[in-house]
Amino acid sequence: MDSRTQTPVADRKISPRFSVALDAARAAAAFYVVLHHVGQARGWTEGGLASGGVLLRFGQEAVLIFFLLSGFVIFLNERRRADDVSGYFQRRFRRIYPTLIAAMAVSALVALDNGDFLARFSWWELLGTLLSLQDVAALKPGVIVAPFLDNEPLWSLSYEVAFYLVFPLVIRFWLRRPALTNHAVGVVCCLCYAAFIVAPNHFTLVGAYFLVWWCGAMAADAYQRGGRSFLAMGPILLWLVALCGVACLAFLVTPFDGVGHYPFLPLRHFAVALLMILVLFGPVGSALCAGVTWLGRVPVAVASISYGVYVLHFPLMVQWRGAATLPGLAVGFGLLILTSYVFDRVLSRFLTDRAAAKRRRAAAPATASPSAGPDASCS
Repeated sequence: MDSRTQTPVADRKISPRFSVALDAARAAAAFYVVLHHVGQARGWTEGGLASGGVLLRFGQEAVLIFFLLSGFVIFLNERRRADDVSGYFQRRFRRIYPTLIAAMAVSALVALDNGDFLARFSWWELLGTLLSLQDVAALKPGVIVAPFLDNEPLWSLSYEVAFYLVFPLVIRFWLRRPALTNHAVGVVCCLCYAAFIVAPNHFTLVGAYFLVWWCGAMAADAYQRGGRSFLAMGPILLWLVALCGVACLAFLVTPFDGVGHYPFLPLRHFAVALLMILVLFGPVGSALCAGVTWLGRVPVAVASISYGVYVLHFPLMVQWRGAATLPGLAVGFGLLILTSYVFDRVLSRFLTDRAAAKRRRAAAPATASPSAGPDASCS
């Protein structure tokens, strides 16, 4: 077993300041995606740098922040708990699906209000989104199904769910042979993208993107071991460089179709993820962490609804006919904050507390004694 799994340094907790910085990054990325989609729908992204529209064109890059942060946070929170596979999947299900189903319901209500629900409804999209198979066919080949009622931001959830599914297996091997596992992940992800180039399909594309998510996880490992530079991550970043190289091969068989479409789009994603790690895992990232401390608990509060903001904003602020005017857009934003708070924060906390109470009730008979009462560890 690698020495990193035997030393308490590997389990070092992150500082409160760094935790706030992670929340700030998550919150900023979510609301930037909102601005991106609203700006795109209203033509605000047109024009050059002088008009400012170019500043709203990087919604795809914001999603890459989510992938990296997700890998980072899941590794921190679950690497020692994922061996309890049932508990791990229950936690992931509670995190993803209640708010996702709420977003799908909101999309249906918006379509009903717009008067085009029957024309747009698809049982295949409904089932495909619930099974996390959705993606955007206009941007890449090999897509199985579109997101339910064209709620485009939901595309990334199919990737996230897939990453969650394979994490318990990968982390089990990583805890025993971390270096070998990292190389295996790199090889498999590069082969997945090579297979996608030959025969485009959803599963090999998601397999290739797992390397981005896993780099986030390995950044967390490096940080916990005391590393404060991307150099502490080891050769996993070289595999991300290799994935960029494999992505370049797609141009041999598919002509360039713009920076926002395949074959350039995945290369753009992989390269941006690499650049983010190189820039942010070092002095620049440390300076940004120090810079957000003055925000206090604000990032924590905003981040607690960021997932809801991400999955709910498109129907409420882009698709809803009521948001066509600026006053209507303000109403849509208010509805977004309200529904995000209810479904992402209140409902999520309720389900988490309910699960914790159920565990306490299940543990109480086994841990209680006539003289001592309930075991304090269950509280």
